Amino acid sequence: MRRASVIGLGNIACGDLGAGCYVIDALLQEPLGEAVDLWYLAEAGFYAGAHICGSEFAVIVQAVCMGGPPGKICCWDKGTFDRNLCWAADRVWSMMPLADGFARAALSETFPGELLFVWIEPQILEGFAVSPEMVRALRKTVGIVKDHLFQRGFLTEDVLRLSLIHHLQVPGITI
Repeated sequence: MRRASVIGLGNIACGDLGAGCYVIDALLQEPLGEAVDLWYLAEAGFYAGAHICGSEFAVIVQAVCMGGPPGKICCWDKGTFDRNLCWAADRVWSMMPLADGFARAALSETFPGELLFVWIEPQILEGFAVSPEMVRALRKTVGIVKDHLFQRGFLTEDVLRLSLIHHLQVPGITI
């Protein structure tokens, strides 16, 4: 059976940096079907490689401080990730553990043929609050992930068009 994996990274006790968790939480409320695996790994990006093995397509979602405006969404493929790893590793603590996990997984014959990285620029970096910009970006990110899953045949058009109001485990947040 064809498989896709979506991995969320981040810390929910650090404001917008919990974005990966919130996207996974929202996707758990969607009828994605059995071909899509959802994983929230908190700050353990090193283990992402183990969770994508055997998948045909994998998505990594995380809030990443890259100097852009709050809520900005950047989508990278594996080549862009590899080209920017040195630059990103100097600015983002989680990049090297993520790359190390992928390097271990690449040794297997079950590494995904395609990876998508979705980075969201955070604003609030501490506490259990989420900025309005992040709330808007979370809704867009769920749509981006669903669209990529649909394009690769992991979702039906009905699921793609379904637009839920997600209720997240953050005080006062609905996306």
